[in-house]
Amino acid sequence: MREGFTTGTAATAAAIGALILKKTGKKIKSVKVSLPMGDTIDIPVSFTDEKCVVVKDAGDDPDITNGIEIIAKAEVLKGKKGVEVKAGKGIGIVKKKGLQVEVGKPAINPVPMRMIKSNVEKFLEDNEFAVITIEVPKGEEIAKNTFNERLGIVGGISILGTTGIVKPMSLDALIASIKCEIDVILAEGKKYFFLVPGKIGERHIKSVKGDIPVVQVSNYFKDIFDYLANKGIKRFGIAGHPGKIAKISMGYYNTHSKHSPQANGFVCNLLGLKKNFNTIEEICKVYRLDKVASAVKDRIKKDYGFDVDVILFDMEGNIVGEA
Repeated sequence: MREGFTTGTAATAAAIGALILKKTGKKIKSVKVSLPMGDTIDIPVSFTDEKCVVVKDAGDDPDITNGIEIIAKAEVLKGKKGVEVKAGKGIGIVKKKGLQVEVGKPAINPVPMRMIKSNVEKFLEDNEFAVITIEVPKGEEIAKNTFNERLGIVGGISILGTTGIVKPMSLDALIASIKCEIDVILAEGKKYFFLVPGKIGERHIKSVKGDIPVVQVSNYFKDIFDYLANKGIKRFGIAGHPGKIAKISMGYYNTHSKHSPQANGFVCNLLGLKKNFNTIEEICKVYRLDKVASAVKDRIKKDYGFDVDVILFDMEGNIVGEA
């Protein structure tokens, strides 16, 4: 699968192109960006007025920022050699603690910030100071489809990347975002939260628990449990439909259908049911599933040592099991 480059690399390339234009008047076709691991990459650039434009290319990764324009403008002042990076339209502002960027600052992560500054500085004389302004025209619109609002980043996207290269593995990015969301909750001093598979689980748990922190983990309970264990977290809640949550009591911490079997038979055996049910939702309409919730709680206690509260909902949001 084809690799691409990060928003951090795109912003760096735009900054280089903008500075070259400002200093020489030349509108070059590509720039060479030095990456954090020591490699370099050639990035195509174009220009509009006094600004340099880079089109983000995520390769074969299904990145929401693929194909967007990242634009930079450069000013050169006399003074001590250095670089200041400003955020323009479409770059988010951090509003919550727990992220790599301080509250109130533009959401340009440390590695991309260092990339921009170190690459730009190579083109400066000893008495030149560059001011680089990065903007993303569609950033505010795109951010609505990212984790940014949940993480407390408002007004646009984040400029990200630790290696400068996008490898086509969106799962890693998803899990990293989930971990970031947990970090934000903990940094806000909140001691208790719920993990849910997705939006339905979040809606149902908030309908009964109010404004409690909720983190959507999709199918990746193992990755998140490992992370919570490393951070020393002992107590939290889990909520969702028993069709997925019951798989945990079977020892499957990746609950995707590719990695775990259906839980129907397990649930029927646990409840001592003789009748065959086509789905667990059918079981929910007839029986309480408190035993299932207890089995989930006990399995997690045994494997991880966590003290979890378990709440199971049917598809309509009715509580059908608790432990």
